[in-house]
Amino acid sequence: MRRVLALACASALSVSLLAQSPSGSAAPDPDDGERLLRSDADGPLRIERSGADTTFVGTPVGTDVDNPTVSRGTSVSAAARAHLTRYGGAVEADRSGTGLVETGSSEGAGGGDVVRYRQEIAGVPVLGAEVVVSVGADRELTSLNANLSRSAGVRPAAVTESMARDVAEGVLRRSGISDVRAADQGRWILDPAAVGLDPAIGVRGVWRFEVRSGDHVRRLVLVDDRSGDVVLDIDLIQGIDRIVCDQANVRTNVVACSSAAAVRTEAPGGSSTADVEAAFQNAGAVSDFYREVIGLDLTTAIGLPSAQGRKLASTVRVCVTGPDSCPYDNAFWNGQAMFYGEGYAAADDVVGHEMTHGVIERTSGLLYWDEAGAINESLADIVGELVDHRNAGPGDSPTDWQLGEDLPGGALRDMADPTLHHQPDRMTSPRWAADPSYEDSGGVHTNSGVGNRAFQLISQGGTFNGRTVTGIDAGDPTLLKSATLWLHTMAAITAFTEYADLANVLDQTCTALIGHRGFTASNCTAVRYAVAATEMALPPATDPVKDAPRTCPAGSHPRTLLDSESGADQASLFGPAAGWGRTPETVVNSAYGVSAYSGDTAWVAADPATPVTRALLSAAPVVVPEGQSTYLAFRHWHLFDFSIDPSNGVGYWWDGGTAEMTAVDGTVYPLWDHPWDFGPTRTLQAPNAGRRAFGGSSRGWVGSRVDITAFGGMSVRPTFTMRTDSSYGAPGWYLDDILVYTCDRTLAVDVAPVLPDAAPHVGLPLTVSEPTWNLPGATTSHQWRRNGVPLAGMTQATYTPVPADVGTRLSVVVTGKLDDQVVPLVVTASADVETDAVPLTIVSAPTLPATAPRVGKVYAVTAPIWNDPGTITTYQWRRDGVAIAGRTLRTYTPVAADAGRRLSVVVTGILADQSVQLTATSGIVARGLLVAPKTAGLSGTPRVGRRLAAVRGTWAPSPITYSYRWFRGSKAITGATGSSYLLRKGDKGFRISVRITGSKSGYTAVTRTSGSVLVRR
Repeated sequence: MRRVLALACASALSVSLLAQSPSGSAAPDPDDGERLLRSDADGPLRIERSGADTTFVGTPVGTDVDNPTVSRGTSVSAAARAHLTRYGGAVEADRSGTGLVETGSSEGAGGGDVVRYRQEIAGVPVLGAEVVVSVGADRELTSLNANLSRSAGVRPAAVTESMARDVAEGVLRRSGISDVRAADQGRWILDPAAVGLDPAIGVRGVWRFEVRSGDHVRRLVLVDDRSGDVVLDIDLIQGIDRIVCDQANVRTNVVACSSAAAVRTEAPGGSSTADVEAAFQNAGAVSDFYREVIGLDLTTAIGLPSAQGRKLASTVRVCVTGPDSCPYDNAFWNGQAMFYGEGYAAADDVVGHEMTHGVIERTSGLLYWDEAGAINESLADIVGELVDHRNAGPGDSPTDWQLGEDLPGGALRDMADPTLHHQPDRMTSPRWAADPSYEDSGGVHTNSGVGNRAFQLISQGGTFNGRTVTGIDAGDPTLLKSATLWLHTMAAITAFTEYADLANVLDQTCTALIGHRGFTASNCTAVRYAVAATEMALPPATDPVKDAPRTCPAGSHPRTLLDSESGADQASLFGPAAGWGRTPETVVNSAYGVSAYSGDTAWVAADPATPVTRALLSAAPVVVPEGQSTYLAFRHWHLFDFSIDPSNGVGYWWDGGTAEMTAVDGTVYPLWDHPWDFGPTRTLQAPNAGRRAFGGSSRGWVGSRVDITAFGGMSVRPTFTMRTDSSYGAPGWYLDDILVYTCDRTLAVDVAPVLPDAAPHVGLPLTVSEPTWNLPGATTSHQWRRNGVPLAGMTQATYTPVPADVGTRLSVVVTGKLDDQVVPLVVTASADVETDAVPLTIVSAPTLPATAPRVGKVYAVTAPIWNDPGTITTYQWRRDGVAIAGRTLRTYTPVAADAGRRLSVVVTGILADQSVQLTATSGIVARGLLVAPKTAGLSGTPRVGRRLAAVRGTWAPSPITYSYRWFRGSKAITGATGSSYLLRKGDKGFRISVRITGSKSGYTAVTRTSGSVLVRR
């Protein structure tokens, strides 16, 4: 099924038709349009495809498209049309038989505009088939969105529009609705591929109507134009369906509200019970929020299924059977509906919070545990506060960031300062709750403070933890940017998301929003600063990341024996029993979304609600060397079935994971009693009673390491075993980066190489002593260097300095090598290389041309050749022996001031502290030569009373001063010295001509005379 692109409807400001391709023309090549796009773009393009169709072309931040036919002064409509003409082939907008009608334009993001086009085939519009062109403020293309039909057209209609209208109105009348009116919207093509319908419907022509009855009924009805059947009947009224029940503070079991028990529904008339009406109205406010910001219908998304359709179900004044107080002082979402203790439904932020738990459950499925659970709580808080600010009531303040301030007991949390309610405002805060007894599912209601503080910083800005943030919602009481950012982020996270992951998704989401709803790159800078201020990328200070070292004791270095991340076929390195899988392809635990610690894949074992013992073993045994340290290291994330007795904090670990070594004869050796870093600490219950295992929650990824040196000389297979009882299941055990390594002795020098203490001299051999290595079989190599730069080919123990080494510091890299070990040692001479310097002399002196220089003509001195190729040459031109400022190149073009003067150039060679000056002198600089046409010209009619004008033609170089002299026959005409001349009676019968003289400082004047013309009358 093709992707349908949906954008906000644009107002119909203009209608124009793009030229249709001839129906018989060849199919367009989308590569042509894409090729032009790539040619006109100065950076990468974002191109999205759905099957064979290109559906989106966009310009990322930093990329501009320069259409040569568009300028800033081009109108929006003309610019969009020009982009379609030039680039439309990229999305096959120029496909055969297709026409595109401009249906409207609207203001876009960042000062740009959006122009919408509807596809027509043979003049008939296609439902849902559009191209949307977005242009920037400079009218250049920013994106093309396309959703086009590949239909070649439909047969002529056999049913008239009038007949179809009767059918459309009958759809409502047969339901008992009166006063039905159908508004004709013309004939359309229905292509199911363009609107996401079942392709079995087939492409067909339809008559389109909007059928109404009063203000509460509005439907889109499509009638087949050949059979008269109703093809599509859609309700266009976008509303919610709420029901509220009242438990009236009577203790009872929790049961979701039903239509039969509801005391408040969508029927007219409110409730006199404040809690009932508050739940109803606040559910509406939350539903409006989701619909307005991201177009989400909450009734469809989280509504409780019933015989009457889905309902947003709430129960107020709940009193739960059991030890909790009555009236109940809390609120919750139970996976089906919302429940509120007395007074809790009056707080719109609390209602938004609980309903958002439902949205999260039905979208990302974010786990309610540890950091993921804290983020779950924070996202619910954020939406609740967004609703509160957008739904302001009496007494609400735009500067109030408390959650639950309308509750009977007052505010629960403060997003501007979480510490006021004992929450952390950053990851390293001492208020971070480790919650080892899991009384709050790993601190979910406490550690949400980090996300809450980030939200308030991003929205309103401020200085916090050394970062100054500019809020993205400045001047907007609706907080639209924050709402957009967080709702899109909420939809993009996985079921297991920690704060470091949330930081990445926030940044990616903001970057994707640049250019939409006013988002700018500076907004994303604010997001990154707020994330940094709240330290999302850091581990909690009171619950730090546990990652065992993968190092060796001093004097040894690691050598890998088994690495789960090596090779092209990593899955083949281990043999999994049933119930183990490899992410992301495996169906094992796919709902939880935890993929890997590094890379894209990891091993995972399910924790089922049945007793199992399932092992993951290396496919081949590992030979553990004797007499040296060897380790098994791995990284893992786990959440096994366990429980905590709230009365005493005692944990019961029902399921868990163990690590073993399996010998080639099948004997399994437990590892729990070997030396560990971050090893197993839980003791399992029956049927695995007494086994030490990894149990409960790892609270994120943990790196563990066990010393397996005791298996020296044995061939063993690392083994990981999932062990469960017969009761509840859990997300299970994820394993990644499994490594077995041993520690070989490290190559080191016993006797270091040395150079003589005396300063090296040119021509005297310099020898470095040979080193002694601690391990037999080590080889030695050499590389000499001059001032740290390797000398080509100088790889022996002895080197003889050359003149080029004088004044430099020599060194030699002496390298020991054994197997894969390389130990480089740098030995440096005690002083710079010494010797008498070779005098700098000229081999070929610089010379000037034999011809005299001339003003305006380039004059060059030849480059000298010195006895040392490292010599630097400089130039200084002089005029009559005086240096000419800024003239320090090998070439010089004489100017007017040089005419009649003598030029010279001082050429200086510089080598270290030596310099040699040579002077070359020219002849007298001649005046320059002006370039002018061979003759001047005349224009005008040679008649008394008319004016003749001198025509100079092209002279160079400019600027040039011109003078004019007009002649009657051979005599100059008194006073006639302008560029034109008015003919008089005395000129009749004579020939008139003009002489033009051009002059320029430093140049010889040039005179050009025109031909003459006869004045006849």
